[in-house]
Amino acid sequence: MRHPAPTPTEPPLPMQPPRAEHRRHQAGPINLDPLAIDAFNALVHRLHPDAPHVDADALASMARWLQAQPPAQAAALLHSRLGRLAELRAMRADTAWPLDPAQAARIDALVEYVRREDDLIPDAVPLFGALDDALLLELAWPMLADDVDDYRDFCRFRDDAGPVMGRAVNQIDWMRARGEEGALWEQLHRVHAHAYVQHEPPVRMFRVS
Repeated sequence: MRHPAPTPTEPPLPMQPPRAEHRRHQAGPINLDPLAIDAFNALVHRLHPDAPHVDADALASMARWLQAQPPAQAAALLHSRLGRLAELRAMRADTAWPLDPAQAARIDALVEYVRREDDLIPDAVPLFGALDDALLLELAWPMLADDVDDYRDFCRFRDDAGPVMGRAVNQIDWMRARGEEGALWEQLHRVHAHAYVQHEPPVRMFRVS
């Protein structure tokens, strides 16, 4: 079920398409381990099967691009993506919003990867340590965005409807309310369309001579 407040879009991280031969093997000061890159790609495609493949050249290009940004802007670019993780954690922990098991597993895998200190690019590396975490979130996000948008709408609905209902609001309440709104919208649309039907002029049954 969709609502009219989609996830804000951001310019994508500049990832180059894979090359037949890798020319660069470093992301900033970090030597890129081919086995670590393979493990990263395995996780990416477990989270989002249609995500692009990430190779050493792509990571090196992103690191060079990030390094070229003003420091405050580079930090903001990473933070804007990593900030999504708090929302995913909240959605995962909210007992009023049960998730599909596959979606819950995606969030758990994302959180676990970002929590690790010794992932593809160790978190302790200044500037670059969060690059792989941010990239993983960005590549997996298309599989999560719709649920996050719905959860945001549910939270707004819960804030508004909870005091009126006088009890804890759950996902079923939200689905029912949004379903009723959809039915009402369709009814209004039909009435509106009917009101503007072009009628033929009435046939004159009698002619006065």
